[in-house]
Amino acid sequence: MAYSVLIIDDDKELRTIYRIILEREDYTVYEATNGAEALKFLVNQTPDVILIDMLMPMLGGEAVLQRIQQMPALTDTRIVVLTAYPRFRESALYFQADKFLVKPIKPVDLVEAVASVLPNKQQSEQPQ
Repeated sequence: MAYSVLIIDDDKELRTIYRIILEREDYTVYEATNGAEALKFLVNQTPDVILIDMLMPMLGGEAVLQRIQQMPALTDTRIVVLTAYPRFRESALYFQADKFLVKPIKPVDLVEAVASVLPNKQQSEQPQ
């Protein structure tokens, strides 16, 4: 069973890059262009990991993280904050994000961050 990842970022090029990187690692990837679109998606879907940018139009990362905390179905969903602004580290900690990465992000760092928040991911890839 593939893990699923929701990428929430208003930068189309970055979403595409992240998608390609994660699909190569056998993740099922969904995309949202802003926080409002992401919340509509999350009403019906429960991804294993959410990658979220903090500065977006319509509904920013902090507002989305606050709403995610209020959604019982997302209790086990892991959060990885991706931002160009290190000042958001405190907000990410406050909203209990599992990882915090500062853009630009190397592909290997993205893959490692996602795998590290999924405890069974690393174990399932070990040779039997």
